[in-house]
Amino acid sequence: MDALDRLIAEGEKRHGEQVARIEQLNENGQCAIGARGVLQNIKTNLATLRTRRAHLHTMRTKS
Repeated sequence: MDALDRLIAEGEKRHGEQVARIEQLNENGQCAIGARGVLQNIKTNLATLRTRRAHLHTMRTKS
C-alpha cells in the first residue's frame, strides 16, 4: 500500500506540473494538444492507482 501511496503522490505532482506546463504553453500562444494528451494519461493513471488502493483497502478491512 505504501508503494501505491508513493505512486499516487508522484502522479499528483506530475499532474500539477503538467497543468502548469499547459498554462505556460497557452500563455505563449503555443499548441498544447500534446501536453493535454499527457495530462489525460496522468489522470487515467491516477484514477487506476486510486481504484487499486481502494480495492486493497477494502480487502484488508474485510480480513
